[in-house]
Amino acid sequence: MTDRGEKQVNDLELYLKAGEAVSKALERGFELVKPNASVLEICEEVEDVIRKLSDGPAFPCNLSVSYEAAHYSPIPDDNKKLPEKGIVKLDLGAHVQGRIADAAISIVLDESVKKHVKLSNAVKMALHRAIEKVKPNVPVALIGSTINYTLKKEGFKPIRNLGGHSLGLYLVHSGVSIPNVPERLPFRLEKGGAYAIEPFGTDGAGYVVEGEEVTIFSLNPRPPKHSLLKVSDEEKHLMVEIENRFKTLPFSPRWLLDVYPYDRLIEILASLTKKGILIDYPVLLEAKRGEVAQWEHTILITDKEAIVTTKTSLH
Repeated sequence: MTDRGEKQVNDLELYLKAGEAVSKALERGFELVKPNASVLEICEEVEDVIRKLSDGPAFPCNLSVSYEAAHYSPIPDDNKKLPEKGIVKLDLGAHVQGRIADAAISIVLDESVKKHVKLSNAVKMALHRAIEKVKPNVPVALIGSTINYTLKKEGFKPIRNLGGHSLGLYLVHSGVSIPNVPERLPFRLEKGGAYAIEPFGTDGAGYVVEGEEVTIFSLNPRPPKHSLLKVSDEEKHLMVEIENRFKTLPFSPRWLLDVYPYDRLIEILASLTKKGILIDYPVLLEAKRGEVAQWEHTILITDKEAIVTTKTSLH
């Protein structure tokens, strides 16, 4: 076998191991998501599943409810409980030696609300239809057109400013965007590439806006050079801890409580974000507070096929 062939086989094994961790964690999360359940307890348990089966989370557990589309992850001592009704998006990631698996499911809390069930099923269908199109050299615009057509046919809107993305080494978003609408983007799916296919649908406006809450951060892989000269000793200490533990993967402040107390930690994170050394991820809200559903798989494109690395009993 050639070096390239050996590398591809090795990469496949790593991606599949990460995918299995995410699949098991999603299945456990599905069991835990119930009305009045603790968001913090759910996230900490599924993150523990990921830690046992991989090198760790590729990003914090996202548990976003109803018009929260993405990026809600609990803070320490978070007292948020799940409501009686609504759609819960459970979005999880794992990595093995930097190879990432990223997948999501939607859970309808009260299935007597038929519109919520229909929306979740429509987004799941859009994911399946999109995956059917996946092969080497396919334009990402075709994926977007497929998702858009499927959701609109079912009476819902795709969220136009959210979508899938390529996955790089220790990078959840590595440069290629995969739209949920028919955008004319120059990207094509490439052999050897790993991609998250990630339709979002809504009965609202069809786009998201940033909320005020920020509970997820990551180290900027290309920080402004002048900012690196202006960090305090505390900031430098925290930067080293972040790089050693997470590299450029997103993280939760919950994972750094052994470094600084939470109140001080948030102040330092805010300062590093302002300097461009960290990237923050505000909670994303549907613009007209419409209900949002999300379904997602990771796909690895080999020389022979497109492999779904995050298969579950739920998808």
